Amino acid sequence: MGDLGFAAYLLVGLCQILLSAQLLSGLAGVQPSLAFSATPSEWPLDTFDLFKPTIGELIQGQCQEVPSGIGIPAFQPGIFKADVLRMLGTPNRTTRGYWPNTLAVSYELIPEQVSLGFLFDKNSQRIRQTEASFNKNVDTQVVLLTLNGMLGCQINEQIEQGLQQVWQGESWHYHFKLDTLKGVIQWEGGDRLYIGIWEADLH
Repeated sequence: MGDLGFAAYLLVGLCQILLSAQLLSGLAGVQPSLAFSATPSEWPLDTFDLFKPTIGELIQGQCQEVPSGIGIPAFQPGIFKADVLRMLGTPNRTTRGYWPNTLAVSYELIPEQVSLGFLFDKNSQRIRQTEASFNKNVDTQVVLLTLNGMLGCQINEQIEQGLQQVWQGESWHYHFKLDTLKGVIQWEGGDRLYIGIWEADLH
């Protein structure tokens, strides 16, 4: 994770979430399409005032078979590289992965605010590790929704509490396991929250 040699951060599982202006208040560079771009354009957040779903509605809608609305794409382990590239375009950086037979790519989804990263298996072309990094000014509900997507919409109360404990400074990091996945939530440099989720047999 931190050993990848660059800030590889990402979001979860080929789903998009409808975000209200309140949730996006800490973010900049939103564009009126079905996904954020690696080179977002400037749009006033007032554009999205008509969308005001609750956090529960957002989490429920995140797992729809056919996603709709404006949102942050979140990718879970197992998603194909081609699907990531189709949604996010050309990565900002591509390097050899730290772990054997892996390729690492990263996106500055919203410069200085939200970064995404992926570790792909070179043979299967699927995600082995998914990562996301958030500036401390990003709304915690956006972080929560992203984490849920990275977990394939399987977030539980314990993991949600772990996120809140780290975010509020009660703990510097939180490690967890969920089925065949392992993960960590931690602060990096004091102002960036890092989330990494990987297949348990990766490392």
